[in-house]
Amino acid sequence: MKYWKKNSLHLVQIPDSMRVELIPCLPEGELLIHTYARLKKEGRELPILLMNANFFHLDGGYSISGMKYSNGTVIERSLGGYFVYCDTSGKVRIDTGQGKRIGDFTRMRWALESSPLLLPSLEASAHMEAAIALQEHPRTAIGITEDSVILAVTDGRPAGLTCQKLADMMRQAGCHTALNLDGGRSSQLVVEGKQLNRQWLRRKVYAALAIYS
Repeated sequence: MKYWKKNSLHLVQIPDSMRVELIPCLPEGELLIHTYARLKKEGRELPILLMNANFFHLDGGYSISGMKYSNGTVIERSLGGYFVYCDTSGKVRIDTGQGKRIGDFTRMRWALESSPLLLPSLEASAHMEAAIALQEHPRTAIGITEDSVILAVTDGRPAGLTCQKLADMMRQAGCHTALNLDGGRSSQLVVEGKQLNRQWLRRKVYAALAIYS
């Protein structure tokens, strides 16, 4: 695993030999430093890294966009976005086709929906307002190179990025496909229990990408 920082963007390169899982946080949500502490207290296998994952919606409560956790739990809601998933061989991939639903990924180990697609070209799904992609916000993203996965998280709001700038930086990191994940106050990158990105206001999240050796 390789870590580096470019301006406000924290990047981690995950070799294909490492395991990537999508795990649930507490039903009421939790900060990822608390997720790590809880897993440690419960005697569970500890991930080397945790990163926030997909969008959720404030609609009289919290509802999560389409996903399938590594434990098999499925959230059916879909917003017509793009999917990152892990196939049965353990390979992480990004589906660049739009309009699929979580039900199309039932044979995968895990899958989650998000938007916009950053690479090979910037494409937003209908549910994402164009202004959000054009404005500078804290960002979280996942990208695929020829032999690794790239995880990327920015520092807090003053150091945010547009989606186009994020796409450019993911391409510079060697990614041929990349997907924007939930950002803003959700953006969190935790390595061995310590949060690396500076975030003045943090939001509880409901799912995390977890990296295991």
